[in-house]
Amino acid sequence: MINDYQIALDYLYRTRPYGKIKYGLYRIEELLDRLGNPQEQYPTVHIAGTNGKGSVAVLLKAISQAHGLRTGLNISPHVVSFRERIQIDGEYISEEDVCDTLNDIIPHLEQMDSKGYEFAPSFFEVVTAMTFQYFFKQRTDLAIIEVGLGGRLDASNILKRPAATVITSVALDHMNILGKTEEEIAFEKSGIIKPLSPVVSGITRPAIRHKVQEKADELSAPVSFIDRDFGVSCRSLQLGSNLFDYWGDRKIVSLETALNGVHQVRNCGIAINAFGLAMSEIGRNAEEGPIRKALRCVRWPGRFEIFEQDSQIIILDGGHNPDAARNLRESLQMHFPGHDFDFVFGSLDDKDYASAIRLMAPIARNVYVSRIDNHRSKSPERVFDKWLEYTKNVRLFENSRQALTSAIANSNGDPLVCWGSLYLVSELRAILTGRYEYAGRH
Repeated sequence: MINDYQIALDYLYRTRPYGKIKYGLYRIEELLDRLGNPQEQYPTVHIAGTNGKGSVAVLLKAISQAHGLRTGLNISPHVVSFRERIQIDGEYISEEDVCDTLNDIIPHLEQMDSKGYEFAPSFFEVVTAMTFQYFFKQRTDLAIIEVGLGGRLDASNILKRPAATVITSVALDHMNILGKTEEEIAFEKSGIIKPLSPVVSGITRPAIRHKVQEKADELSAPVSFIDRDFGVSCRSLQLGSNLFDYWGDRKIVSLETALNGVHQVRNCGIAINAFGLAMSEIGRNAEEGPIRKALRCVRWPGRFEIFEQDSQIIILDGGHNPDAARNLRESLQMHFPGHDFDFVFGSLDDKDYASAIRLMAPIARNVYVSRIDNHRSKSPERVFDKWLEYTKNVRLFENSRQALTSAIANSNGDPLVCWGSLYLVSELRAILTGRYEYAGRH
């Protein structure tokens, strides 16, 4: 029996090596079957997408909670704490419940492990099983489930009949796993579509829409695309207060969200549409009042999140691929026109940091490249060299604290933007807030 939270984390990170990807659904199917298939005991919304899936998940959680539903939220990776991955009504799973839920599962893990490495569930598979088990024990009314990677072979794709599925976007990321083209990646993400379950998508490119529509038609699943079946129009965009109208099955005017950027307004539209469809599936109504309240109050750590330290504005953004970098640049230039920016930047080795850097280099003043405390950040020198192709004002640091300290000391007062990886953002956020949690994920 595990009765200590730190021991539970050690078990998860060390006996289930973090970052080790195992393909196939047979392990999670067996594990959940041993637990009695808790994921089938409550309605779910299942969300995939290259970018935006976490934001839409958090928005859906807020809207559902505002309607009085006991709402589960599962996200990954975490920024603040491991417990952030499993939430009920915005409250992280407690340390005690992490231990209790893991103890429910360990006997089954030991039996599966005994059959050999191929049958031993991975870190993500175990956390997925913990999520479904915890939501069942907590009598969840609706669970919002974010895909970890891709969709078709993701452990979360054990869901047989979600109340709605969402594919927020398709762009180039994880190309060594999901495919070299957007069409191939769309095929993987469309793998979460289930027979008759309504699909909502923020995809706009016609060829990629066709891939999603093709899969949905095969399964008789109705599809709603943004800008075709529903959409948003911006009224005004200011930091922390973004006003827009929504249109679709209904029209709602003068909605407000604290999430920054045009892309987040579009994510709000996706969430509103998906929630309405999910409610129709379970025989409930989506109401304007709770939607307004939820969008106005929602917060999302590490996504254009603004801190102020000794009059220095610091922006944390987990954008880590070209599409996310494009959104970040658009937001920076909209909210801080005419400025150049100092960057604290770090990237995992397997990301397309070259394309992201190329997009952001024209607005860079000084760049502070940091190694990330993660086993996938072994070559920050290559990241440094890539920045040197665009600017000589770049320095390399062994850790994020050194990079942040130097950036603040040399600032000219313009906003300091920390981006390139959610893992980097997690480290820097801990420094800025003074809230640290041990994580043996390195």
